[in-house]
Amino acid sequence: MQDGSWRDVLHEYVVYGLLFKALMVDADLLAESSTKLRYKPLLEKLSINAEREHHRYRRELHRLGCKVVKTEQQAVGYCVTVRVRGQVQEAIYSVENLRAECEVRLEKLIER
Repeated sequence: MQDGSWRDVLHEYVVYGLLFKALMVDADLLAESSTKLRYKPLLEKLSINAEREHHRYRRELHRLGCKVVKTEQQAVGYCVTVRVRGQVQEAIYSVENLRAECEVRLEKLIER
């Protein structure tokens, strides 16, 4: 197994995981405000689609012999600990980059 392959899958797993959670938070925030149209059903549908992608990438990680042990936001960024064929490794992502990538994935989900 190439080192980069599971890292690429992990990256997508993280992005889609954050995206589906952010969409639900935004849906709740919009539900509390007065808007001309109802956006919550649309955001919920997008969140479900993002969650499906998240789970698809989790299955792919499992197939590659990887298991996510822990995720947490730290001062240095978003930290993900994984076990890859018995070895524990860590990936740290920039929060700003993850936010930007979530927006790109959201656009892709909207275009579907």
